[in-house]
Amino acid sequence: MECISISFRSAPEEIRKRFAFPAGEEGTGEREALLEKLGEAVLLSTCNRTEVYAAGEGSFLLMEELLAQKSGMPAAEVRRITKRFSGKKAYAHLYRVSCGMDSMVVGEDEILGQVRTAYVFSWERGRCGYELNAAFQGALSCAKKIKTKTLLSKTSVSAATLACAEIFRFEKLHREETGEDLQALLIGGSGKMGGIVLKNLLGREGIHVYATRRTHGLGEREGGRLSIVDYRDRYLFLERADVIVSATESPHYTLTSGETRDRLLRSGLEKKHLFIDIAVPADIDREIAFLPGCRVVGMDDFEELAKENNRRKQQAVLDAGQLLEEELEELYKALLFRETAGELDRIRERFAGYSVDRFLFYLKDRLDAASLKAVLDALRKED
Repeated sequence: MECISISFRSAPEEIRKRFAFPAGEEGTGEREALLEKLGEAVLLSTCNRTEVYAAGEGSFLLMEELLAQKSGMPAAEVRRITKRFSGKKAYAHLYRVSCGMDSMVVGEDEILGQVRTAYVFSWERGRCGYELNAAFQGALSCAKKIKTKTLLSKTSVSAATLACAEIFRFEKLHREETGEDLQALLIGGSGKMGGIVLKNLLGREGIHVYATRRTHGLGEREGGRLSIVDYRDRYLFLERADVIVSATESPHYTLTSGETRDRLLRSGLEKKHLFIDIAVPADIDREIAFLPGCRVVGMDDFEELAKENNRRKQQAVLDAGQLLEEELEELYKALLFRETAGELDRIRERFAGYSVDRFLFYLKDRLDAASLKAVLDALRKED
């Protein structure tokens, strides 16, 4: 298996967004076209990474070419920002990604579901043979074991929870300065991250949330500290909102600097605004950060916010790493046995007249000491 990866480790958000594949039906055709050209492959596209996993060997150039076409960037430039993994390194990378060990926020939960969705998408379309099935099923199983047997995902932190923590810090300062409740506008967010933000905001007293109708569909829950507003009226609610969070799957900005400036100037209000963007491609025009009293926090900013979480989880990472290595060994053995299975008849015929002693001396002459010891240890071990 081979993997090509563009993630927060190799490219900033402005570059990563050019490789993002839309979720849902909007991106289905684009995903299917890429998989068809690769044959057996899985495409993983999240807010922080775009990765392609292809069965066998010799797919790197084609994967780079397809990503170059997707991004509109020259293949040479794509090659500069990608990471390549092959064979055991590709399997290990997939396992680490699935377990949340390679995430910007170490131990975050969302990636497991995203890997599963990407795998099922390819499997349902007949794009997964034995190697990809074994690798992805093993990675998903390993991630579940790590989640239950280690502390890696305990007190889980994600970009959404980091966003909420940033909002709560802002809310404290806002209340000290004004003595008023916080008004928050949530644009989009029908996905998991938006749902986390909404749940956290509604779970804290002193915050009123205006959520756009087009993406939330929460009309039955409207009331109290939640108001449903029309997406088309989002700029109108900038006059009320202190915090604006956007988490849509739109390929276009939900808020541009020009219209935001005009609306804020028209309102005549002089107050601080916090804009939080948890979407890739970005929902909020970063130029808004240059408007008076406005601060914009995007996906790249969460890397700095996640450092303390990642530091506290270092022991859990070590524990998870040991379990991950054990699970990878099982995958390697399954793949090796699969390679040999087609030759079992020939092997039986070749060694039909061999005694155990003769076969062991045959192995002694052909294996290094470590490999021979492993075989002998396995033979001596009682069931």
